[in-house]
Amino acid sequence: AEAIDPESSEVQSYRGELLFTQNEFARAKEQFEKAMKLEPGNPTPYVNAALAELNTPPQPGQQMQMAQEACRLLEEAIKADPQFQAAYVQLGQLKLGMATDLESARNVIKLYDQGLSYCRTKEEMKDLCSMRMLTQAQVDAANMLKMETFSMQ
Repeated sequence: AEAIDPESSEVQSYRGELLFTQNEFARAKEQFEKAMKLEPGNPTPYVNAALAELNTPPQPGQQMQMAQEACRLLEEAIKADPQFQAAYVQLGQLKLGMATDLESARNVIKLYDQGLSYCRTKEEMKDLCSMRMLTQAQVDAANMLKMETFSMQ
């Protein structure tokens, strides 16, 4: 397929997905980055590159930087297609995991609200509503416990 159309974003994405399934995350990310350059309006390679970034074993002290890079890629996916629900789910989960204060967690709820305004199907709405409700429950619990920070640890 690449010989026929070397400029195909889909070919690069499929190659990245194959590498991802083989746990070759750095090489997979490279393929997804090629796909992004070939078709910047396609949100899927951005999400896949973010997942490859998150699955790459971090070097000591690099975990936060890798998480921030994954956030950037997921935000780019949303810019490419504001209706791409998978980007909202992944970004919300990541940001909630990184949240250290209640305001950051509340911003995840706002992110889910933004995504909900773009849902195309009932299934997408159901998924985002579930994520939003779980996040809201965590924020409410932190408020009831009068927690100053958001970390539940």
